[in-house]
Amino acid sequence: MRHVLIATHGRIASGFKSALKLFLNSADDIATIDAYVGDASENYEGSLHEFLNGIREGDEAYIFTDIKAGSVNQRVMSALADCRYPVTLITNVNLPLLVGLLIEEGVKTPEEIQAMIKETQPEMISLKELMDNQTDQSDNDFWG
Repeated sequence: MRHVLIATHGRIASGFKSALKLFLNSADDIATIDAYVGDASENYEGSLHEFLNGIREGDEAYIFTDIKAGSVNQRVMSALADCRYPVTLITNVNLPLLVGLLIEEGVKTPEEIQAMIKETQPEMISLKELMDNQTDQSDNDFWG
């Protein structure tokens, strides 16, 4: 069985889940933690431990967080120290990575995961600059 948790600051996790529904047709099996929504002292560790306690031997488990040195990632890392089964923790998550890893069923090897992370690392681009440099091409050439 595959277990997926997206844990982020604010409502980013729920936003990712909403977008994943478009790509995967269903994201009902994806758990989310929207940390620090509402009361700033909100304790989401209970939801995290509930997720971890649902993992069994032989299961595939992923946790995705938003910021490497952020408090959410730090709490997840701390909780994983007590987890009995292997969980893949990936931080600085983005939508292309989530889609790539979750679109197909099947356990991914560490090498496959690392290759996908490398492939989906965000390439920050100023589209205005790109568009200005494309003045000789039609709109179809730019977008296609």
